Amino acid sequence: MRRVLQSLILLVVGLAGPGSVADETELLIIQHGDLPIIISAPHGGALDLPDATPRQGHGKETGPAGFRTTRDTGTEELALLVVKAIDEKMEGAPSCVISRVHRKYVDFNRPPEIGTEHAEAKEIHDLYHQTLRDTVNEIRKKHGHGLLLDIHGQGLSASTVYRGTSNGLTVQGLTKRRGMEALTGQGSLTGLLRSSGWHVHPDPLDGKEQEGYTGGYIVRTYGSHRADGIECIQLEFGSDYRTKQNRVRVAEELAQAIEEYSQAYLQIPKTTEAAR
Repeated sequence: MRRVLQSLILLVVGLAGPGSVADETELLIIQHGDLPIIISAPHGGALDLPDATPRQGHGKETGPAGFRTTRDTGTEELALLVVKAIDEKMEGAPSCVISRVHRKYVDFNRPPEIGTEHAEAKEIHDLYHQTLRDTVNEIRKKHGHGLLLDIHGQGLSASTVYRGTSNGLTVQGLTKRRGMEALTGQGSLTGLLRSSGWHVHPDPLDGKEQEGYTGGYIVRTYGSHRADGIECIQLEFGSDYRTKQNRVRVAEELAQAIEEYSQAYLQIPKTTEAAR
């Protein structure tokens, strides 16, 4: 390992807001890195939200963009492994916002009117998104361009990882600058993952994204189709990629693809062996 992740900040979110002490009750894992890369994982947590009651969803639509409370099991752990693997592989550290709170209390991949029903849930929802907004703004100021990768789990196909960009919308800035190859070519993120043996969708890479997995609130809020956005890709992992025995390998392969993608499209220099 090139260096210890000393910049990793575990925030305890209580009624008065974030504190400075981390233990088994932390509800968000936040890292402020120096690479133009953000790892987000909104649905993998299992912890209760103190003093809050589970959401009921009365009168709210269900479905891919509506009210849901199910966890994406294994994605909290996978996301943190991805953060560590990037830190080991690249010359710098990514930023991250990873939820440890159960989705039944708050859904960070929905607007607050759908994702929260309690004051404490609204508070932590605001913190998650304010952190993303501040980090995106800082990346744009320092680097011009960046990548937000939003990690999810899906139950449609255990062996498949679905790409979600709203069929290219949330990486529109990149494809305008570099052409559709940046999204659908062999050197695109999913192209690199397919080359490492992953079963990705769409495949062919220029096909339509899977209905229901085309990208949610997070990538649509911070994507480069917006004047204040960066490139945003949602990855929906089948259960084969999220098992305890596979997570380290999956994280390392994803970090390798992110490194190659970043060199090609984010103007990040290749990491030297001496720096690792």
